[in-house]
Amino acid sequence: MKRIQQAACAVASLLFAAAPLQCQAGRPLATEDADILDKADCEWEGAYARQTAHRSPAMNGWETQLGCGVGLSTQVALAYGEAHAANLKSRGVALLGKTGLIERKDDGIGLTVAWTIGGVKEPNKAFKHDFTQLNLVATQEVLTGVTWHANLGWLRNQIDHKNFATWNLAGEYAVGGGVDVVGEFYGEEHSKPWWGIGTRWQATETLSVNTGFGMQSERPRIKEWTIGFKYAF
Repeated sequence: MKRIQQAACAVASLLFAAAPLQCQAGRPLATEDADILDKADCEWEGAYARQTAHRSPAMNGWETQLGCGVGLSTQVALAYGEAHAANLKSRGVALLGKTGLIERKDDGIGLTVAWTIGGVKEPNKAFKHDFTQLNLVATQEVLTGVTWHANLGWLRNQIDHKNFATWNLAGEYAVGGGVDVVGEFYGEEHSKPWWGIGTRWQATETLSVNTGFGMQSERPRIKEWTIGFKYAF
């Protein structure tokens, strides 16, 4: 019984470390961008992730998300994911969206407000409200092919009844042939940050694939590998 309880705690901690900061991002980034889908334009995204930490069971998970532009510079999405570790499974659902404040044009800055409301179903527990997050998002192309993104936000951990300030800073470089290279730092107050790197390839006009690697500076260090896709229609 003790081993099962320890495994359950490890699964919950890995889920919370990753999920609240990544569920609405333009993969493989955990950092949100300020761009908004046009009305009736939609995107379907999916990803597989594997997390490892010293002396903890490895966690394997997947997530799928469908989002559409609804007009008035706003988009809304619904995401669902599952995580498995030590023969235990957790499920998560999130409702998320963005509303543009300043549209990004040419080399100008774009500003957006992003939000997420997430719920989780942990082993042997009822489904419950997990977290709420608000972000102010900025995006700007500073050089040809070089774009930066910054997020400053507030996260409410509903389960532990705690509030956290969150931050993200990321950069993208278009190397050509539809390939982008990305890198980022992100985290929340009172804990050491994550860093991540990755690539994105626009395989066709509507389909892109991506892969990434990230690690948290906290000990024991959590390492995460991801692979995913996005289909626009």
